[in-house]
Amino acid sequence: MIVRCLALLAALGLSGAALAQGSRISQSEDVMVFDQCLQEAGLAFNPRVQCIGRVFEACLEKQEDDSTTNVRECYSRETALWERLIADVDTNLERRQESAARTELGEASRTWEAFRNSACNIPYVLNLQREPASVRGMECFNRSTALWALQLAEFVRPAGN
Repeated sequence: MIVRCLALLAALGLSGAALAQGSRISQSEDVMVFDQCLQEAGLAFNPRVQCIGRVFEACLEKQEDDSTTNVRECYSRETALWERLIADVDTNLERRQESAARTELGEASRTWEAFRNSACNIPYVLNLQREPASVRGMECFNRSTALWALQLAEFVRPAGN
């Protein structure tokens, strides 16, 4: 199981081959799509959930085909943006909280990460590591990361907003 989790994490990183092929969408376009969607969604959680998959979809539209390599690249690019949001929120929360709250945040983050890695390993177990499993695992990884990022962002937002 650890090997499969490591394989999934490695697949989420942009491979040298994917970079060598050159993507038709730039990292700045990814950020623009991501930030614009979150801004248009406002502060409410449910509308922001609709932003999950937007960068992936925009990225895949610019690819020559929807090969597994391109799908992996596009999921990796979106997941990186959700992870950036998690890091920003974590920093914000850690700065604003006292020691007990920081400890709880750290514990919650570790528990969430273990859950995500285990849950997103299920497609590999069910599909015996065939190609659809890697795509479904990455989709799960992206969606889970996004939902955690949005949940953490809710904690940062002042009450009543």
